[in-house]
Amino acid sequence: MANLEYKQAVLKLTFEAGLTGDGKLKTKSKSYRNILAAATANGLDTVANTLANFSNSPYIGAEKVETSNII
Repeated sequence: MANLEYKQAVLKLTFEAGLTGDGKLKTKSKSYRNILAAATANGLDTVANTLANFSNSPYIGAEKVETSNII
């Protein structure tokens, strides 16, 4: 039977970066590595909001991108 082994996680914050010539929203992102496997959703939300306060661009949201090995 196969199992998943935690490899790494990244916290990715997304910000508004203006509009295209067609009027569509452009975005930019900033990634933070070395997120612990045990990080809670509330903890990540607190960190994301705190980090977003340091940006001049409007904050859209965050996601946790996790990588695992199949063993």
